[in-house]
Amino acid sequence: MPRFRYQRGTLSTCVPAHGARPERRLPRGVYWALWYEYVNLPDGGERRRQRVKIIDRELAESFRIAADYTGPLTKADAQRVLDLLIARDAGTYLPPNTRATVAAVARQYLTLAKANWGAHMVRTAGNLIEKHIVSGKLGQRPIADVTEADLQSWINEYVHGGASRSLLKGLLLHVRAIWKHARKNKMVADNPAEDLRAKSKKRPVERYLSVDECRRLLSVLGGRDHLIVRLFIQMGLRPEELFALRRDDVQRDQLRVDEALVNGESAEVKTAASAAFVYLPAEVQVELRSWLESHPGEPRDWLFQTAHGRPGCMNANNYRRRILQPAAVRAGVGVTHQRDRQGRQVRKTDVDFRCLRRTCATLFGDRAKDPKSTQAQLRHADPTITLKHYQKAIPETVKAAADHLERDLAFGLPESAASVVSNVR
Repeated sequence: MPRFRYQRGTLSTCVPAHGARPERRLPRGVYWALWYEYVNLPDGGERRRQRVKIIDRELAESFRIAADYTGPLTKADAQRVLDLLIARDAGTYLPPNTRATVAAVARQYLTLAKANWGAHMVRTAGNLIEKHIVSGKLGQRPIADVTEADLQSWINEYVHGGASRSLLKGLLLHVRAIWKHARKNKMVADNPAEDLRAKSKKRPVERYLSVDECRRLLSVLGGRDHLIVRLFIQMGLRPEELFALRRDDVQRDQLRVDEALVNGESAEVKTAASAAFVYLPAEVQVELRSWLESHPGEPRDWLFQTAHGRPGCMNANNYRRRILQPAAVRAGVGVTHQRDRQGRQVRKTDVDFRCLRRTCATLFGDRAKDPKSTQAQLRHADPTITLKHYQKAIPETVKAAADHLERDLAFGLPESAASVVSNVR
């Protein structure tokens, strides 16, 4: 095999003069290419041989280059073709594996990427890739046959279907990475996913519970469930953190959060900032101590075990469906009337774990008056995450601020102007 020498070759829009033949200009989009091939001789020597080739659109498309536009071949794409010709002569070029499906490449990418992901990322990204890419409409198509138009059409279906911003962001992230992996491994010649765009039409959810709704929800709960929902509302814990609490995590006036449950197994918390001690107000301390005394166990036992006292941690999804949401319906919190598959009218609620965490951010933030304090309570790495996604404006607080501003503006004005401001109210 010839020894590899790095070279880019030469591209020209004209065929050089040779002997009696004059220089000849080529049509637009057609290029004359020159490079060298190095050949090993039987005696161990090496001979350099000049190679020339006319590169046009037909040759480029045979390498799956320039398939995403019409018209003359660009010089940049001609150079990509020349790079492949040079690599083929050097024995370093492998043609794209057109038999590889999107699903096969996605699983290969997922296997390699998992080593650098945390437990939460493995779960969320793994589920997204399996459900929407591997098992989706693109899964069984050869990856080399999927064009940019195919990918944009596919992502547009999610946009028109009301997909959330987080889902679209995840799809774009992993589709780009999958095609980048395919290109790196010479399964495709280019990456049609680089310029994909998607903007969610779904309005972001800003639902949180008012103080009255919190009281109503807690009033229909007792014992363990009253304590659990209270911890969600006052501490702002994530469900994977709350159900991973152990008995020795309750330390006087603090609650240690250093563990999470992912698929029923212990894992690290979501981020470094998530591992922290959370202050326990006095009444929550009393309720927690009462719970520990009435349910004895070893220090490393789960704080909240499965039903009927069996060993093991509780399942967050089961708790949401079987305890939290039925309680919210009974309390009349966030209830709407919908029809099930049989056409029967049923009552549903919009209360979930994220709603409770948003409630903590909003009510705590309204009282703290300091974004850094709210950030510390929710254990976010950046206060902008708290303000942008969790803490919401309370209408009564906004009205009070507006009235305060009005009074300030009216102070010191002439009596006639102040009366106008007052009458507007």
